[in-house]
Amino acid sequence: MNGAISYTPADRRIIQWQLGVDSVYLAGVIERCDYGYPRIMLLNPVAEDDEEGKLNYSAISNCLWLTCPYLNDRIHRLEQSGLITDIAEFIRSDNELMARMNNAHARFYFFRKNLYGKYYTEEVPQEMLHIFNSGVGGIRDIAMIKCLHAHFSHYRICDDNVVGRITASLLDYRFNCDNGKCKNADQGR
Repeated sequence: MNGAISYTPADRRIIQWQLGVDSVYLAGVIERCDYGYPRIMLLNPVAEDDEEGKLNYSAISNCLWLTCPYLNDRIHRLEQSGLITDIAEFIRSDNELMARMNNAHARFYFFRKNLYGKYYTEEVPQEMLHIFNSGVGGIRDIAMIKCLHAHFSHYRICDDNVVGRITASLLDYRFNCDNGKCKNADQGR
């Protein structure tokens, strides 16, 4: 993740189309596909139209979001085939892999804290501390895997994320669709 994180109004429209939603908590585009469309976004914990600036704690727990419909579909199929359990068992069987994943969770934890520290001026409410103190994707038990999408997104900025690396391998490192599907974003709205 080099350089400034930003986005354009076109990025916002494309992400809304990719995710099939009318609004997004968008702070910036972390990664783009070879066609130039957003692939991974950084979530903003405060809605643009929220004058009070209330925090959306769901956006904080999983601050990286995979937007690419092609990858979302492919990773969803991996999850549906039971690979979350298989990958978790594989990693738990190897101390070195567990250590790398612990490091990845720690990096995510500090990434989230540093990123969202600017959004709150008061102390985080006690009942919300678990969100800030969780691992990738908001998981509380870091020996488990919650979502391959979240780990893949984190892997793209943190190569210590073994789950994300395994997911990338299972995708044969093919991260781009063949037809630039997102060019249809403006036609679908």
